[in-house]
Amino acid sequence: MNRKIILIPIFAILIGCFSQVTFAATVHEIVPSSRVITRVIPGMTVNDIIRKIYPQEKKLWPEIKEKLIAINPDSFHPYSDKLVPGSRLKLVDIKRIHQEEVSSKRKVGYIVRQEGQASVKDQNGDIQGLEINSQIYEGDRITTAKDANLYILMDDGAEIYLKGDSAIKISEYVITSDNDNDNGSSSILDLIRGGLRKITGAIGASAMSNYRVQTGLATIGIRGTEYVIKLCKQDDCNQTVGRNDPDAKLHAVVLEGIITLTTEEETQILMAIGEYGTASGEVLVIEEEDVPVPQGMLNEDESTRFNVTIPTKQLEEKQPEEESSGNWAWLLGLLLLL
Repeated sequence: MNRKIILIPIFAILIGCFSQVTFAATVHEIVPSSRVITRVIPGMTVNDIIRKIYPQEKKLWPEIKEKLIAINPDSFHPYSDKLVPGSRLKLVDIKRIHQEEVSSKRKVGYIVRQEGQASVKDQNGDIQGLEINSQIYEGDRITTAKDANLYILMDDGAEIYLKGDSAIKISEYVITSDNDNDNGSSSILDLIRGGLRKITGAIGASAMSNYRVQTGLATIGIRGTEYVIKLCKQDDCNQTVGRNDPDAKLHAVVLEGIITLTTEEETQILMAIGEYGTASGEVLVIEEEDVPVPQGMLNEDESTRFNVTIPTKQLEEKQPEEESSGNWAWLLGLLLLL
């Protein structure tokens, strides 16, 4: 009798432990999908749709139904699960992540704004679509479609505007509690294809931090600045290329602050606000002021901001000469009258 009393609690504990391990093995998230039912047919029910589209997800049917109603408020009658005939119905996807993988990942930012399609490939090789509020982790490789734009806000306050037909990898992103007193913070990004605009945050502002943007042609180093870089097919920035393309050429402009461009052979140039430079193979060049930035390199806002930096400086330098010239003209006119 006593033996049975002892075995029952032990058996119950083992069942509890097993169920906890099984439950903790994976987590799921139901998210909006790019797939839609373009027109709801009269008589169609949400339960029929769920059974046909998600037959293997029977345990999740109640959650799927709840999510469909939540993201399609105009496709259902108020306070009901009854579909409105003729309406569009946006579907959902089920994301599954092993909890052990979640705990090992380091969140470093999230998507603030998005235009067009973009995706992320994580350290495990899993590919998922991105949307507003999607979290970004260290080791992620982010890719945008040709006509897409992606705005990522990093946890140290840095901003990354990834242009269309581009790819970047967050190779390393470590934020320490006090960037000014140690050199533990680091931000290492790899531009694999296309271009981006970068505004640095706390990591880039600290002289003790390790900050690099690697492009294959040159490595960008900065201290508190804003700049635009793009891998183009030579001087045609309407054609984006990958870093390993033989015709790849890096174009860079500085909108604020200072950046450095450094080759693997440690050749380095310093670029300040308003300057435009290029890197091709082992050659680094700060272009002359009369050399235009190629079309396709900057968007309208970036082009406007870049172009006002040089004329302002030139006007300040020319103003004394113009005033002097004006004074001489006035004096000459006075002498002629006499």
